[in-house]
Amino acid sequence: MKAGDRPEIDSVFEAAHEQEVPPPVRQYFEVKPFGHFSDFRSFDEAKSAIHTDFTQALRMEIPRVFFDPAPVVIDDALASGTKYDALMKITDNVDGYAIGILLNDPDASFLEYIGTHHGKDWQQIMGNLEITTASLASEINLL
Repeated sequence: MKAGDRPEIDSVFEAAHEQEVPPPVRQYFEVKPFGHFSDFRSFDEAKSAIHTDFTQALRMEIPRVFFDPAPVVIDDALASGTKYDALMKITDNVDGYAIGILLNDPDASFLEYIGTHHGKDWQQIMGNLEITTASLASEINLL
């Protein structure tokens, strides 16, 4: 978070939603990609497209990702192509930073995938992601 507090940011983001304009994400938050896995593009390509691939639905929920306690899962089932279709916060903020995982499957929504794979245990998946994220968070120097 670069500026503001929750009431101010919620008010500004709600006003943007009512006016049907993008919320002023860059005014209040800085998004710093620091890890990546993809079969179809490089980390440099993903970093350079982060602002265009971050969907409107995800942008509107950034305050929740920063302020709400983990876990937070936001889905944009309408995202397609390289647009990120899910944003997850698995662990609470570390040293003033919220660490989120952006997911993108160019062929399907992440939550749609979970919903169609009934043999998968969502709680176990979230637990494994939380353990992984917590161990990563302790190793990452975000400054």
